Amino acid sequence: MSDGSITIVKTESSAGAWQEAQKKALWSPAAKALDLSFRLDTCQSWADARVQVDSGSVTWDIIQIALAEIPQAKAAGILEKLDPDICNEADFVPGSFTDYFVGNSLYSTVIAWNKKKFGEEAPRSKADFWDVLNFPGKRALWSEPVGMIEAAALASGASRDTVYAFLSTAKGRNAALDKLAEIVPYVSVWWQSGAQASQLIMGGEVDMILTWNGRVQDAIDEGANFAYTFNDGQLGIDGYAIVKGAPNRDAAMRFLKEVSKPDYQKDLPNCFPTAPANMKALQIGGYSAEKIATMASAPQNVPLQYAANSEFWAQHGVWVYEAYGKLACARRSSPHC
Repeated sequence: MSDGSITIVKTESSAGAWQEAQKKALWSPAAKALDLSFRLDTCQSWADARVQVDSGSVTWDIIQIALAEIPQAKAAGILEKLDPDICNEADFVPGSFTDYFVGNSLYSTVIAWNKKKFGEEAPRSKADFWDVLNFPGKRALWSEPVGMIEAAALASGASRDTVYAFLSTAKGRNAALDKLAEIVPYVSVWWQSGAQASQLIMGGEVDMILTWNGRVQDAIDEGANFAYTFNDGQLGIDGYAIVKGAPNRDAAMRFLKEVSKPDYQKDLPNCFPTAPANMKALQIGGYSAEKIATMASAPQNVPLQYAANSEFWAQHGVWVYEAYGKLACARRSSPHC
């Protein structure tokens, strides 16, 4: 490849409307401004880049990744350190720019439910999601444990302020797994991508789901009879990193610097229900009060949530993924079985 072309690698979970939104608001206009071309590739997760890095045959440049995954990816040695002038850190949501990561958006893992099924008696907390007596119906959980084991900790009695303190002990992690085991018989689908989660909502195939607020709001905007709450939501940051040894490193750096500008990020919420990581985008976006209310970073929504803890996943991620996979396989409905 030449230095005028880059490869952006998206995860399967980011397919569909979210991918198209980034392409429309960020990638295409930024590439045009820089006179670059880009192509897309797909991976299961950031860990797939390890094969390329270990073999010394790197073909990817930029990977989509969540902030909570950065410590693990950094420890695995698959990330390139970013140039310090990628962005002005002061313009970004605190924590959304690091030496190895630049954020593009904020989202929340929330409870969503079928309004026809539950009417006014809707679930409002993670404990309600686990309450199959008062809220009977088909559930859906992500096939990955991020946000799911934290939900189980909340359902076990941990508060939003203590969820990671609860999970930092072996006793707490095992209690959360036991809580997950309780709900497994009621999980009819282990969704594998955001696009699949949206389809489940649109088709009314499940009565309740834990998924990303943008996917729910997008389905609601398309006519789905669903609702959701930010209460007990997990606030996360999505963004980009550069693969160590990227063949087009300099072009990738220029590209990330460009897409991080507020002039691009302000258009992202108009293409998909999300919140830009660049706070200047909020100032110039001209969003309505109704639009802001759907953003995970809205002032009225932030106090209802807890932030994803990347250090927890760096320390305990391998154990959690293995334990969660075994639990899901008990129903033979997980793609990891």
